[in-house]
Amino acid sequence: MKVHFLAPHPLFGRKTAPLPLKEQERSPYYWWWAYLRRSDAYIKCCEKGGKGPLAKLYADFGDVRDDDFRKWWTTSDHGAGLFAEQRQVVKFGQLNDVSEWHPDWTSDRALVIAIPLDMNKRLIKSGIAKLLDKKIDSRRGRKALRDADSSALYPLARNYTAQNLKTALAVYDLWFRGKVNPEEKLYLWEIGVEVGLNRQSVRDAKSSDKHARYEGRNRLNATVLRYVKEAQKIIKGVEQGEFPAV
Repeated sequence: MKVHFLAPHPLFGRKTAPLPLKEQERSPYYWWWAYLRRSDAYIKCCEKGGKGPLAKLYADFGDVRDDDFRKWWTTSDHGAGLFAEQRQVVKFGQLNDVSEWHPDWTSDRALVIAIPLDMNKRLIKSGIAKLLDKKIDSRRGRKALRDADSSALYPLARNYTAQNLKTALAVYDLWFRGKVNPEEKLYLWEIGVEVGLNRQSVRDAKSSDKHARYEGRNRLNATVLRYVKEAQKIIKGVEQGEFPAV
């Protein structure tokens, strides 16, 4: 059965012709898995075979210590089971029998109209247009994911950009590496240079001009610190089954 996701799902290609990693990174579900792998508490739970404070979360997400995202996504059907919409998708078209109607199709998701076939075609069109105007006009614009009517076991908590999730994690990984291995520790601005956060700030940070160098490094320091805090917040969120943390 075909499954439906509210956000882009990862694409893997075929075993003989696998797609590049960027096709998985475009999906927020890849980053959910990636951030969960940064949780010390969850990794400890994995090491204990799913026992401990995060046992309930482990029962759903399983062991994430393997680097193979595709393997995790397909094992026990994690991807569809956790993130796909669980209810029947409303499809445009004619219903030939009452049995084709699904209980999930509530009035906020589907519009039921009785059309007398002996009615004038022009009147039918204008009548439908008026009904649609009343229903759809108030729903224009992008709906925030936190407000989206999702039936997924683990719905996305808010809107996101895959690039921002990627950048925050790249910054966090460099920062955390220095925390664990002091000999590899970088200044915050050096992390910004390594990740390439802002071209102008990176140029200024390495400038021979003292003032420009000071300003560039300060900007990078602030940006890196913001990304670290954001990543830490998201990691805490995935421990609670929420992503990205609000």
